[in-house]
Amino acid sequence: MDGNPLIEIRDLQVKRGTFRLEIPSFRVAPGEVVGLVGPNGAGKTTLLETLAGLRRPDAGTVRVFGLDPWEDPVAVRSRLGFMTDDMPLLDLRIGRLLWLLSGYYGTWDAGFAGSLLERFKLDPAQKARELSRGQGTRIRLVTAMAFRPQVLVLDEPATGLDVAGRRSLLESVLEVVRDPARSVIVSSHMLGDVQRIADRLLVLSGGTVVRDGRTDELVGEGRTLEEALEDWGAEG
Repeated sequence: MDGNPLIEIRDLQVKRGTFRLEIPSFRVAPGEVVGLVGPNGAGKTTLLETLAGLRRPDAGTVRVFGLDPWEDPVAVRSRLGFMTDDMPLLDLRIGRLLWLLSGYYGTWDAGFAGSLLERFKLDPAQKARELSRGQGTRIRLVTAMAFRPQVLVLDEPATGLDVAGRRSLLESVLEVVRDPARSVIVSSHMLGDVQRIADRLLVLSGGTVVRDGRTDELVGEGRTLEEALEDWGAEG
């Protein structure tokens, strides 16, 4: 990889009860879309939460923009957009919610937020408690993307979305990395979507790294990502 990585991990260990996530080395360069895949319980969410400063490593180092996300979460989260399918939403009208969040980010782009609302067919006057599951996913995506983060981290971003919604999601993710200084990490069970947009894959199973490399080289021609995961014993 050329240039300084946006994310760099060395000898990471994170324990959750009897589960342990171990990643010897992992880097994300500017301009990359990284697909994080593997079975349930592989450690994907644990890794993403660690990158976002929500979980403290038990050993090793994690650097995001050269910073420790646990020790300096505000500086990291001002440049890292984080979205999960179960993030709580304040029970406000969408327009009010976005206005409130805009005050926390110096890079908030109100015009971009508005275009995302149109793309995802969200009504600014609608209240959070009135949203369907798919609409809730869409507004979480808007809040993660509207301040144009340098790194966008998405944990199961397609939950509740129909085909059209997933297409809009993929288009939006690819727009982020049209700027070569930005990167995306996406964890999803929609393996076809991941295979279409991910330059690289990090495959986890049982808390360990099964594969790490370019998508085209790992999966190869004439094989789907789902088939590759089965071959690697990381399906599910």
